[in-house]
Amino acid sequence: LTEAEVDSLALTEALVDSLALTEALVDSLALTEAEVDSLALTEALVDSLALTEALVDSLALTEALVDSLALTEALVDSLALTEALVDSLPLTDAEVDSLALTEAEVDSDALTDALVDSLALTEALVDSLALTEAEVDSLALTDAE
Repeated sequence: LTEAEVDSLALTEALVDSLALTEALVDSLALTEAEVDSLALTEALVDSLALTEALVDSLALTEALVDSLALTEALVDSLALTEALVDSLPLTDAEVDSLALTEAEVDSDALTDALVDSLALTEALVDSLALTEAEVDSLALTDAE
């Protein structure tokens, strides 16, 4: 082998080593592609988490809607209760008529109280008149003398 051939072989070995290094780089790049895929997967997971948060928000909204429906049912029940109250209004009107009678009785009682007071006043007037009669008698005696 000539020196030139030996040098050529050494260069060839260097090229082979370089190719092996290139293959390692290619393998490394393949790993990098896996990492890129992993990063893409990670981004997909991040997007999925954002979607999950949206689902959680949606569930919270759904719960709010359920609560709203329960409130609506309570309103419906309240309306039914209101209708029952409306139905009881004729009974209430009868009670109002009864209350009007009661007010008349109260007025009658007030009138009775006024009559009692008037009678007491009349008795006081009678007593006063009786005293006046005594005075009249006294005056009559005075006139007779």
